[in-house]
Amino acid sequence: MLNDVYRKELERKFVNKIITDLSLNRQIISNQDNKKIPIFDWFPYKEGFAYKLILHLIKDFGKENVTKILDPFVGSGTTLFASRDLGIDSVGIELLPVGEFIFQTRVALEKIKDIEELLALIKLVESLNYSLLDKSENTNFKHLKITEKAFSLATEDKLNRFLFFLENSDLEIHLKQILKFACFAILEKVSYTRKDGQYLRWDARANKGKSDFNKGYIPTFEEAINNKLKKIYNDTYAQSSRFNFKEDKDIRTDLITGSTFNELPRLEKESIDLIITSPPYLNRYDYTRIYALELAFLGIDEKRIRELRQTLLSSNVESKGKEEKLKEFYSENYGLNFFALLHDIGHCNSALNEILEILDSYKVENKLNNNGIVTMVRHYFYEHVFLIFEMHRVLRTGGVLYYVNDNVRYAGETIPVDLILSEFAEKLGFTIEKIFTLKNGKGNSSQQMGSHGREVMRKCIYKWRKL
Repeated sequence: MLNDVYRKELERKFVNKIITDLSLNRQIISNQDNKKIPIFDWFPYKEGFAYKLILHLIKDFGKENVTKILDPFVGSGTTLFASRDLGIDSVGIELLPVGEFIFQTRVALEKIKDIEELLALIKLVESLNYSLLDKSENTNFKHLKITEKAFSLATEDKLNRFLFFLENSDLEIHLKQILKFACFAILEKVSYTRKDGQYLRWDARANKGKSDFNKGYIPTFEEAINNKLKKIYNDTYAQSSRFNFKEDKDIRTDLITGSTFNELPRLEKESIDLIITSPPYLNRYDYTRIYALELAFLGIDEKRIRELRQTLLSSNVESKGKEEKLKEFYSENYGLNFFALLHDIGHCNSALNEILEILDSYKVENKLNNNGIVTMVRHYFYEHVFLIFEMHRVLRTGGVLYYVNDNVRYAGETIPVDLILSEFAEKLGFTIEKIFTLKNGKGNSSQQMGSHGREVMRKCIYKWRKL
């Protein structure tokens, strides 16, 4: 590190707030533990956190104190589903259609009148003779540029015939949703792609580029969808109580589709008791690329992909930032002076400016593997100021925000995301109660370790309270 004076100062400021929680581990903070729970393991949404974590945090806050929970970054819906299982009203916001689609499937499962409906669905699909099914341009899988050659010709043919069958069947809407989800959930498995960190990794059999990667056995479309439906049936049968809410008609579980930047300001002031969420990390992940197959399946075209990429919290190197839009909204609704106050918080943090200055110098010296990293870091923190303000606004007095996030490292420079965001939160009215960390943090990439040595990054849950 060239100069970490202000980062060390920030560490000293919050040192007594950083607490290792031995009850937390990587499985419970990540989605790994969800592999044991129906619906969460039906589709591999790797960016989610565990169902058990929500239960843990609600217990930490006190279930008796919770009437309504908010998750401004819903993802696969873990917070909403766990809240509903506990009989607690919840509201979530999600921009990516992937999360919305998973949520709709959960709703569809609750409409099943009898488990035999699922069994009949399996038998129907198993009986299909794909060679006799029609297909149509109107219902065929519409590729994005990034997804071209993702399937073998045989697999894509059967996929398209299945989609035509689904569109033209007389099944009830909730059963169509379950079948469509089963198809959605096997796309990666039957394709030449594999989600690998920030990217889609391509099997050499796709003849796309110079990759020599082989993902191994790729099941046929029929094999994959039949197995997925059997798993859905078996899991639902084994834990049918998880999907039965006939006695809980008064529980509200609402999903708002759209940008958190647009929808969070529309929520009523002091209407939320507890916020549990995890934003996109500052890790360069472009979810519109990672989930390109699924987004294409849901009918998202190239134009909408670009819009989604720029509407998400700036956490990838193609983000252009939202400063002008934020200025327009907050100046109009709160006055120019108030916007200037938030603007200054985002631009006048000593530790953040220290990092940006160093990264800027690395950019000039060609030491960054992507020059967009500097702009991404700047926008990520700036946009967070407005998100934190809104989360503080909607929380009632005494309410708590649990924020799951990771620290990161670029070109050897550690970025203490937890401490910078906590300092923002403090200036916006939160009391920083604790920053829970795991006993074992996150390692570095082999490239980072080879060039700059090993330094463990904190994986954290921030606990901020509104007093």
